[in-house]
Amino acid sequence: MNIDNSFRKLTAIFAITAGVLALLSLVVGLSGVNYDFEVFSDTSSLIAAGSTAGNAIRWSYWFNMLGNYLLLIPLALLLFQWLKSVNSSFAELYTLSGLIYLILGATGSAILAATWPFLIDQFEVASTAAREFLVIEFQVVNAIAEKGLHGVLQNLAGAIWFLGIGYLLRSKHMGVGNFAFAIGVFLVLNTVGNVFNIEALSLLGLTANILLGPIWSILIGIFLIKGNLE
Repeated sequence: MNIDNSFRKLTAIFAITAGVLALLSLVVGLSGVNYDFEVFSDTSSLIAAGSTAGNAIRWSYWFNMLGNYLLLIPLALLLFQWLKSVNSSFAELYTLSGLIYLILGATGSAILAATWPFLIDQFEVASTAAREFLVIEFQVVNAIAEKGLHGVLQNLAGAIWFLGIGYLLRSKHMGVGNFAFAIGVFLVLNTVGNVFNIEALSLLGLTANILLGPIWSILIGIFLIKGNLE
């Protein structure tokens, strides 16, 4: 890989840090609702979770913004530099999709980090009549960020990125390539589940991705440090 060594090391550190923060975002977010994952699928329960939960959710989504998205931008650029020797045109297409995925994902996380805790805090002190409107506002924000940005647009762009780079990476490192390809498959399942409102399918894709993505990021960071992706 003809890439500046300092950039490779920085990318590796970012990738490992990203994986750790992504996993931390899960722990922090779930801690706010006593590790009851189902609360996140019920907007009425989530908005009524209280200010302590809101603060945990705020930090969870800031960690998610960094760990699952922004800190992976150098990795996307490094992989492009490496994979353009395999197929320049497709490497450009997949990398563009990856950058769209990362930017949309970070945007959605930033929206949720700012709005969900605010609405949760407002709900806690609101009157009964006002709470009905807050629930509607909460559902609208959820539809825009979770179902729209995160659920369809981001996942579709991410599926193209992971499937594409996974395929190209197979010629360089079979294990890393297959791992990325598997993440892409689950992103497809998540996207299809959201488009056709098949909750079981979207939940399967989401669960697999939030667990596999950080692990892949950490592993590829370790491989970069050790020089196993030369």
